[in-house]
Amino acid sequence: MTAAKEATSQTESAYARPAVGVDLECLEAVSARLELRAPNKEALDSLIFELAQHYQVDGKPSPFECVIDSATGVGKTYILVGGIEYLAAQGARNFVVIAPGSTIRDKTIAHFTPGHRKSLLASMESKPYVVTADNFDTAATRAVLDDDSRVKVYVFTVQSLTAPTTKQGRKTHEFREGLGAGFYHHLSQLDDLIVFADESHCYYGPAFSNAINDLEPFAIVGLTATPDRRTAEDQIIYRYPLAAAIADEWVKTPVIVARRDDRRDAATKLADGVALLGYKKAAADAYCVENRLTPINPVMLIIARNTAEADAFAETLRSEDFDGGKWADSILVVHSNLAGEAKEKALADLEAVEDPDSKVRVIISVGMLKEGWDVKNVYVIASMRPSVSEILTEQTLGRGLRLPFGVYTRREILDTLEVLAHERYDALLRSAGVLNQQFIDKRTRAVLRRNSAGELVSITETQHVDTPIVTALAGGTPTAGNAQTAEKASVRGGDPAQEAMKHGAVAVQTIDDRQQSISQQSSTQGDVVHFYEPLPGMPIIKVPALKTTAVATKFSLADITDLAAFRKLGRQIAAEPETELRRVRVSARVITGSDGLRRTELVTGSTVDRLQASNALFPLADLRKKLEDALLASPVVPKRKDQAQSAAKIVDAFLEGIGANADKVLSAYGDRAAARLLKLVTDEHRRFLAPPQFEDVIKLTTLNNARQSKRKVALDRTGKFAKDAAYDSFTKSLYGIDWFHSKPERDVANIVEDANDVTCWVRLQVSELPILWRSDGREYNADMIVVEKSGHHWIVEIKADDGAQTTDVQAKRTAALRWVNHVNASDAVDAEWHYLLATETDIAQAQGSWSALKTLGT
Repeated sequence: MTAAKEATSQTESAYARPAVGVDLECLEAVSARLELRAPNKEALDSLIFELAQHYQVDGKPSPFECVIDSATGVGKTYILVGGIEYLAAQGARNFVVIAPGSTIRDKTIAHFTPGHRKSLLASMESKPYVVTADNFDTAATRAVLDDDSRVKVYVFTVQSLTAPTTKQGRKTHEFREGLGAGFYHHLSQLDDLIVFADESHCYYGPAFSNAINDLEPFAIVGLTATPDRRTAEDQIIYRYPLAAAIADEWVKTPVIVARRDDRRDAATKLADGVALLGYKKAAADAYCVENRLTPINPVMLIIARNTAEADAFAETLRSEDFDGGKWADSILVVHSNLAGEAKEKALADLEAVEDPDSKVRVIISVGMLKEGWDVKNVYVIASMRPSVSEILTEQTLGRGLRLPFGVYTRREILDTLEVLAHERYDALLRSAGVLNQQFIDKRTRAVLRRNSAGELVSITETQHVDTPIVTALAGGTPTAGNAQTAEKASVRGGDPAQEAMKHGAVAVQTIDDRQQSISQQSSTQGDVVHFYEPLPGMPIIKVPALKTTAVATKFSLADITDLAAFRKLGRQIAAEPETELRRVRVSARVITGSDGLRRTELVTGSTVDRLQASNALFPLADLRKKLEDALLASPVVPKRKDQAQSAAKIVDAFLEGIGANADKVLSAYGDRAAARLLKLVTDEHRRFLAPPQFEDVIKLTTLNNARQSKRKVALDRTGKFAKDAAYDSFTKSLYGIDWFHSKPERDVANIVEDANDVTCWVRLQVSELPILWRSDGREYNADMIVVEKSGHHWIVEIKADDGAQTTDVQAKRTAALRWVNHVNASDAVDAEWHYLLATETDIAQAQGSWSALKTLGT
């Protein structure tokens, strides 16, 4: 305490700094009275334990400063109220709640306002008096301020305290005759002042720190679900991540929703959103009737990129063309362009959106509905923003995570939050990093332990999560992956803790993408780049380069005379179209591993309910023109007017194959249809390509470029194959170490490695032996060169059985054989070259023999 404050406090303040101790009975009473959820009780306990440790055990100076990080939707307000209740019982009388803006400020005031539908006063013994920027200078408030028996809660926006140059700041900083000072100065003289900074991540910086520190409070408690990255780790005394909240069923389970077809337009997303609302409404009505509950009206929140887009969405939803005008009177737009009466009405409608008689079913916002807008009946979120990370942020999801019935209903559709992703679906599921960042973090709490002297001290228990990989089986059964867990307990003021918290590591894995995820991890395992040079003493391999010329080809759509393939493609596109929404639950569960540790695992799985997507149709004429335009824009089609008639004939054949439902099929699969049409035309174009011309050998290039890799080194070249491994146990490899794309490639390497008549071999990298195989510039890169003692050089290509006979592979083989013939006919080349195409069956039948493989291959 400064000397000035000490002198002033002796004459002006009757408040003494509370001697906060740990009263477990009082903590239990407060938790019971407020009916605190388990994580909120843990958070309150952590606050009191750490506060007592700071002052009573460690004897540290003021202020005590901490951050409580609790998942959105769990109920941080109850932690705040619980803190006020307990500390008031210990003698504290003055509490400041700082809000980042007017929305949270007004919500907080409502919690302490008698008669308000969100008031929590009925459960509070302290019955605090609320002091705001509007009433602090009134006679009634001044009387309460002078009463040291009354508990006061001062609720202000951060601007009121940090910006004395603004209207709000001047109001709290200017001299007031009734107080004998400015209100800010009055607060600074209170020895028991405890500051709660709600959504503290919103105002982390020097201006806020200076304004709060100048108050010289007894304690500063930050409350947030997303701490600022600059927050010191030891300041976070409690952490309860969203994955744990999902697993413990304190919030809705997010469901990522996508279409199985090609519809990506905003109108379709809006139509799917209201369709989901219909399913939710029917289920909610039935549940409320069955359980005699007040009706719940499910709401969709649309997050637009800007105000113009928000207004455009509203116009679409209100039009007669959209679902017959059904939603015209239920749309609420809230953004910064609103002013005057329109803004006041919008905010009033927003405040009442949970009321059973509210007409609002769709809320369109740009950026105003973030922290502090806490309603329970948001069931669908449609984010039109392009960033994956913006969709999955806890603050965005948090607008819809709260449970309307307080607990899970055991009816999945009422316990889930639909997140409309559409074109971002695959990206969302592949973004394990985003999921880890937004849903998963360490879990921290403070607990009491006795030290060697028998004293109760507070220790922080924190679980750290490394390499979070967990998969779930198709039926939803979780299986532990390679998530590694390390526990750390730090003790202040006593001996080390006697036991560690056994709450679990958090991990994430997408079911459908399990194999891809494993591959991605394997390819990035190593951080060290290894460089490899050709081994000394190995034969010098000189690769010939031929002068090649691409032969010009004339092609027109009119050259395609057989349209049967296009009719067949139409039938394929029309076969069994998918009409259901693709919905994947991002759920969590707690399991106990073989090591005895409890782990919170975030897993994905299929939903129970099968819901139909919206099916608005586009005019067939527009769909047809889109296909024709796509054909005419193809790189292989000449840019001439005479192509239009042939393009129309191709599209006619394609539509004939689709049949009578062409408008329905193409409305859903138009992009897919166009892409496959282009591929088929490109395939036709290849038939008219003349092979490139090979001429003289123009140079010989020694194969000696250095190679680099981050792959881990494996010694067993005959063991289980790993694509991410580099094998260094070969003796005939030019580089001494090689890696392979497939097991058959490694099998051939082992065959030639063990062959008596082979001197050297090398696994080729791209562009080390390029062979032009099409006149459109496409080059072919073979897999391997094998050098025999006889001096013969073999170009070896390895293919799967089902790919060896494809048109492209055979065309590459023909080009390679022509290349070999031209090279062998050149006087500039001393070695004799050969070509071998070996399949999986050839490799198996060769039974390890290089001679047999040469006979079996082609």
